[in-house]
Amino acid sequence: MLSNLEKLALAWAVGLAALVSTARAAEIKPDVFVPSTPKTVVRGYIAIDTPPVVHVKPGQTVKIDTISHGGLTDDPVKFFAAAGIPANQVLKDAIDVGKMSKEKGWGGHVLTGPIFVDGAHPGDMLEVRILRVDIRVPYGVNNPGTGGVVPNLLKERGSKVIKFDLARNVALFSKDIELPLSPFMGIMAVAPPPEVKRVGSRAPGAFGGNMDFKRLTAGATLYLPVFNEGALFVTGDSHAGQGDGEVDGNAIEASMSPVLQFIVHPGAGKGMKFPRAEDAENFYILGMDKDLDMAAQSAVRETFQFLQTKGLSPSDAYSLESVGVDFALSEAVDENLVIYGKIPKAIFKTKQSYWAAK
Repeated sequence: MLSNLEKLALAWAVGLAALVSTARAAEIKPDVFVPSTPKTVVRGYIAIDTPPVVHVKPGQTVKIDTISHGGLTDDPVKFFAAAGIPANQVLKDAIDVGKMSKEKGWGGHVLTGPIFVDGAHPGDMLEVRILRVDIRVPYGVNNPGTGGVVPNLLKERGSKVIKFDLARNVALFSKDIELPLSPFMGIMAVAPPPEVKRVGSRAPGAFGGNMDFKRLTAGATLYLPVFNEGALFVTGDSHAGQGDGEVDGNAIEASMSPVLQFIVHPGAGKGMKFPRAEDAENFYILGMDKDLDMAAQSAVRETFQFLQTKGLSPSDAYSLESVGVDFALSEAVDENLVIYGKIPKAIFKTKQSYWAAK
C-alpha cells in the first residue's frame, strides 16, 4: 500500500493534472456545434426513429446547447420575471421550445439530439469524454413538491429560483447559504435496443438516460453500450448542482452547453449491463433497479465483475468491495433507482493513464 507521503504526492499530482486539464479544456474549440431549437430537440423520450440532427466522426469534439425544463412554461419570460430575472437573461431557444407541443404520454425533459456517431455499431461501446460543461444562464430552478423520496412530505408543489454568482462559482440558495456550482448533465444516453424502440426520459437504463449522476462533471468519462447504428446520442436535463439522491425529485435545473468528445470501442459494449464511468481519481460502477435493495445488489454485482477484470479473484473482489469501495445513492426518484460503487484508483499500485491527467 502507499505511504502517507506517497498518497500526498499522488493527491497533489492529481490536483495539478486536473487544473491543467481544466485549463486545456477551456481552450478547446469544438469541431461541431449543435444548437437547441425546436428542430434539434425532443421532449420526454429517447427513440431509435428520431432523425439524427448531425453526424460526427469518432474523436471529434462537439458543443451541444441544452435547455432546462425548469421554468420552461409556454411563457418562460413571465415565469422568471416573478423571481426577478430580467427578460434578457431568458434564452431565446427556451422561449421557442417552450411553445412546442409535447407528445401525449411523454415527459418534460428537453433533449438535444440525436447525434449520429459514424462508425458506432451495435455491440460497440461509446466513450463520452466530458471536456467541459458551460453554464448558459445565471440561475436555476428547484421544484420541491408532493413527490420525491417521501411522498406528501410537502402538501403542495413549490418553485424555487436560485440565482448564481458566476464570478465566485456559487449558487445563492439563501442569504445564509451558498452552494458550489458543479455543473453536469443529468441525462446522457444512446437510443435503446431496437426491440424497445422508444423509452420515456424519466427512467434510466442500460442505455444511460436520467441517471442524475453528479460525478459526471468536466474531466469525467461515461461509457455506454451501443444498441443501434450511430449510437444516436442525446443529452439534456442539465444541472448546476445536486446532492446524491436528488431526494425532492429535482436538482438545480439550469441550461448548460456540454463540450463532449466521442470515441468508439468496437465490440466492447457486448458484455455491458449498465453504463459505467471514471475520472482521474475513481472508477464508478453503476447498478439500477426499481427496488432500492435490488439496485444495491446490482451495483455490488457489477463492481464484483469489474474488479475481476483488474486481476482479482472472486473472493478478493468481494472482500475489496467491503473494505475499500464506497457505495452511494445517485438518485432515488426516477423509477429506476441508481446506486454506484466508487473505487479509488490510488489503491492500485499499477497506474493507468487517463486522458484528463495528460
